[in-house]
Amino acid sequence: MERPARILVVEDSPTQALQLRHALEKAGFGVECVASAEAALDSLNRGLPDLLATDYRLPGMLGDELCRKIRMNVNTRGLPILMLTSEREGQIERHVLESGADDYVPKSEDIDFVLLRIQALLRKSHAQQVVFGGAPFSAARLLVVEDSPTYLKLLAGELQQDGYAITMATTGAEALERLSLQAFDGVVLDLVLPDMGAVEMCRRLVESRRTLDHAYLILALSASATRETMTSVLAAGADDVVEKSRNFAVIKARLRALLRRQRLHEENRRIAEEFRKRELEVLRANARREAAEARAAMTGQLERANRELKDAQSQLVQSAKMASLGQLVAGIAHEINNPLAFVMNHHGTVEQSLQALVTELEAGLSDASRRSWSKARQRLRDIRNGLERIEDLVLKLRTFSRLDEGEHKYVKIEESIESVLALLQHRMKDRITVKRSYGDVKVVPCYPGPLNQVLMNLLSNAIDAIDGEGQITITTGPRGSMFFISVADTGKGIPPEHRERIFEPFFTTKAVGQGTGLGLSISYGIVQRHRGTIEVRSEEGKGTEMIVKLPLGPETTAVTEASP
Repeated sequence: MERPARILVVEDSPTQALQLRHALEKAGFGVECVASAEAALDSLNRGLPDLLATDYRLPGMLGDELCRKIRMNVNTRGLPILMLTSEREGQIERHVLESGADDYVPKSEDIDFVLLRIQALLRKSHAQQVVFGGAPFSAARLLVVEDSPTYLKLLAGELQQDGYAITMATTGAEALERLSLQAFDGVVLDLVLPDMGAVEMCRRLVESRRTLDHAYLILALSASATRETMTSVLAAGADDVVEKSRNFAVIKARLRALLRRQRLHEENRRIAEEFRKRELEVLRANARREAAEARAAMTGQLERANRELKDAQSQLVQSAKMASLGQLVAGIAHEINNPLAFVMNHHGTVEQSLQALVTELEAGLSDASRRSWSKARQRLRDIRNGLERIEDLVLKLRTFSRLDEGEHKYVKIEESIESVLALLQHRMKDRITVKRSYGDVKVVPCYPGPLNQVLMNLLSNAIDAIDGEGQITITTGPRGSMFFISVADTGKGIPPEHRERIFEPFFTTKAVGQGTGLGLSISYGIVQRHRGTIEVRSEEGKGTEMIVKLPLGPETTAVTEASP
């Protein structure tokens, strides 16, 4: 169901405002009444009515100034305005129409005539929502229909002086034919034509306007504008009726008011269309931007996922290598340990038996035999020392190759460090010395296998950093709630531009085939798994210190005190 048209009435007289409200509401309109132009502007800020009916004489701002303000605002200048005044006709009519009002009605007119004017304005407002195109300020094209050659020539001349493009017709049929062939902005029509009546002509013009792709206004001229004539012509579809007896200035003012309103509708339509196009462009641009951002985000996510998968794969490969190495070392240690135990046990038996035999035969031995026996006994002690070194190496191999690496437990950190040093001893030989400075805390809660891997990586890097002779210093101890392991070398140090990248996967400064760039990256992940940190301090040309910090557990003190 279509809503009733809403009319804003600006009237400072409460009595007249009440009368107009009653008549308009009785006719089916929605009505809002305000007493001043300022109040009307406030109301327009809240929402636009379908039509504004205002008194000319208002307190403060007059009605003509209100019209100008409304016409100057792009949001309100298409609003139909009917000016009501008690002033006598004459200059006041031209003045209010020039100020921007669409129509003028004296207050002395009866209310039915006012309602007809309002309905005509509302009808024009709806009919002209779609108008023909053209340059915004091009000369209006008018079709003047008049059967009197003298009046036609005079009227056409007056309109041409105002810059209008004039086409003339003397009959209704000729006018309808020209309208079918050419686009016009308006039709100025004499109501008395030789071939058809005024009402019929207006109806046919309205029907013609509906079939065309452009709209035009209809200004009717009547030799005697009686009430019945005006009512019938307005009802038939004319936009306005003016008496021909009025001077041309009034006719031109009425025409300018109608054309101004038509141009305002055209400009409003053009602006709305431009806004719509720009809004569509913005929406398309936003859609393209969002799609690009989504693609970029998806690409970034895929790249990050691929990188994480590659890192995870590399770490798994490295971990698998370390696990395989651990199993291999464990197997070797086991295989060595069995014959080693056999040799050490029999070595003692042989040494004791020989000692007993020599004691019994010592009196009969010559000096040469005694010297041989002394030398043999020294060799047996050397064999014992060698076997003990092998036993110690096997013990360290077994410590390194812990099979319970997935279990978080307390570990004697010195044993772990020494086991790694034993495996790397062949790379240090006599050129690198190791200085140990172990603290009071002897045990640390950790994952033994992964921690051994961290120690292996740090010590291997320290060895690789030293060209020729040098020293590696290993320091351990508590710092607050953390346990630190420091590995410092006297190598060549890390260049400043590389320090921020040393924990990146696959970043390495070593020659091809000498490093994968995964050692520190894997170590960083293992330390994070322990909820610890790993720091680097380096000075180019002087050496590097890597510091691993691991959280101490609540049982560390107790375990430390219980440790031998």
